Amino acid sequence: MAQMERSDVREGELMPIKVERILFRVGEGSLGVTLPKAWITYNQLKPGDKVEVIVNDGVLIRVKNKPETTDEAKR
Repeated sequence: MAQMERSDVREGELMPIKVERILFRVGEGSLGVTLPKAWITYNQLKPGDKVEVIVNDGVLIRVKNKPETTDEAKR
């Protein structure tokens, strides 16, 4: 699959991305997956931020609404 870099993403547009990931073992009964760096950068995510995992016919991962910081709230 093609790799997507941050420079491929334009501000204000949806980010089209399709990547393949390999599951890895976490502990004794869980599996984990990494998120694409371009998606993390585009959504300005950092360790500790929350995402929602929605499981229907497929799996959807989306960013939870982040509370505004005090600097952003003052603007």
